[in-house]
Amino acid sequence: MNVCKKSLMAVALSAVVFAFSCVAQTSDFDSDNVNVNVLANPESAEVYADALNAYSKNDWKTSIFLFKKLHSNQNNITPESLYMLIMAETYSGQYKYAVSDCDLFLKKYPSNEYAPLVIYQKGKDLYQINDYEKSILVLNDFCHSYPKHKLYSSALFWIGESFYATYNFDSAKSIYERIVVEYPDDSKARDAQFRLDVITQRSREEKLLYLLKQTGEDYLSSKESYEKTLRQYQVENSVGVNTQLRELRQQNENLDNSLAAEKKKNAELEAQLKGYEADLSKAVQNLKGKADEALELLNSMED
Repeated sequence: MNVCKKSLMAVALSAVVFAFSCVAQTSDFDSDNVNVNVLANPESAEVYADALNAYSKNDWKTSIFLFKKLHSNQNNITPESLYMLIMAETYSGQYKYAVSDCDLFLKKYPSNEYAPLVIYQKGKDLYQINDYEKSILVLNDFCHSYPKHKLYSSALFWIGESFYATYNFDSAKSIYERIVVEYPDDSKARDAQFRLDVITQRSREEKLLYLLKQTGEDYLSSKESYEKTLRQYQVENSVGVNTQLRELRQQNENLDNSLAAEKKKNAELEAQLKGYEADLSKAVQNLKGKADEALELLNSMED
């Protein structure tokens, strides 16, 4: 297949595939067909066709590479090719590059038919890189400039998401409520209602945490008072116990002294008793000797 035929085929393919692939990737995308201009340069047309083919297969890495290769020549940049590059970068998660190319698009083609989509996409990509303040500003400009656009409710939702991500729940709640009330059939209405339920539940949890905190502070205060009283009692009790111990030790020492004195007396009494027993034994022996002498004298007199 020659280059010319390939480029013409890419033109026909892109008009159908681009809309289909974008719708498949995100419900926020405007599904109107993208009209791809034929490039005069055959070599550039071939690169463009290959980029479209990669895009149709969701091969974002290859598609991005080829679109950037195409755009290396400023004359090859078209609103359509630049917009498709932005979407490919977004789908592949290269949000910072997508934001940069959004700025390039809006600078080159501020009045182009895809400009509203690019502004919207820039706001979403800023949200993805956590630049919530800028995301709110960009999407707010989109809503102000295009109040009848089909992506208006989606832009509101992402504004609400940015508020939610920065813990500005009151502002987020008002945005979500507006979506639910004004766009009940929109695909974002259910997501907005879910966020409202989460915010309501969070509010309940915060109130509960506040009550628990108050209760906890009261408990800690009571606990601190109790522990202080207990420490004071323990100190006082310790002083009393120490006094009692000293008194008991003194009493024990006195008892030990008394016991020692009694033992000494007992020892002296035992010594005295032994002396008495010895004297008594000696006296008995003397009396027995005298009795024996008297008996012998009596026997001799009888003879």
